[in-house]
Amino acid sequence: MVHLILLCLVQGIGEFLPISSSAHLYFLTHFGHYPVTALDIEVALHLGSLLALCVYLYRPLGRIIGDTFKSIFTFRVTPGFSMGIMIVIATLPAIIIGFLVKRYAALPQTFFVIGVSSLVFGVLLWIAEYINKQTQPKITLFRATMIGVAQALAFIPGASRFGVCLTAAGFLGVQRMAAVKFSFLLAIPTILGAVVLTGFDVIKNGHMQALIPLWPAVIGTFFVSLLVLGALTWYAKRYTFKPFAFYRIILGCFLIYWAYTHGFAQ
Repeated sequence: MVHLILLCLVQGIGEFLPISSSAHLYFLTHFGHYPVTALDIEVALHLGSLLALCVYLYRPLGRIIGDTFKSIFTFRVTPGFSMGIMIVIATLPAIIIGFLVKRYAALPQTFFVIGVSSLVFGVLLWIAEYINKQTQPKITLFRATMIGVAQALAFIPGASRFGVCLTAAGFLGVQRMAAVKFSFLLAIPTILGAVVLTGFDVIKNGHMQALIPLWPAVIGTFFVSLLVLGALTWYAKRYTFKPFAFYRIILGCFLIYWAYTHGFAQ
């Protein structure tokens, strides 16, 4: 139960902060001496985050769905329909690159890889926050595509999907809140894809029944994610993400040192 609570906290907090939830779940496995997170638990954790996103974004999601039907029947381009198209286009790079990475070039999840990733992307996030003049209040098709391409880098262990989206938006001069809201919307198809693919692996391995007792993990992650989404929205309206960048830089240096002293294969 303690392990499950920790998993819910780490997933709910890490998924929607630019710090990488998968990296911190990996730390929990090694530093906490817990077993490697099973696929069925991963499905439950991601499902909780996905449900929280859908509840938190019910208004923009409803607008996108409603405007899409309106555009289909009236043959007019509506704002919600345009946003839906941009989300689809921004998701395509992650689908294509994710398939290629999983099949041909998956990087190992080790302290060294996560450390280098945290250090590099932490520096990039700090630079993006430093140079961002926030002159662009809207997400255009070009900016959505560039953010989508950057999101594909999240397949690097420790990169952080939310972090790379914010970094790309910062380099493009997008206003912080516009970047946060678009990153939230972009997370829905991405996390949904993770739930479907991982769930398929669970079914293929014959562990479907193992998902049934994991409803507490779904509920726990749902509530933690919902709180974090609200807190992050409040934070982003008032402050920069530089503290998270500094955290990642320090974390990256520590993990690289740890890998150097304890073996790079860990």
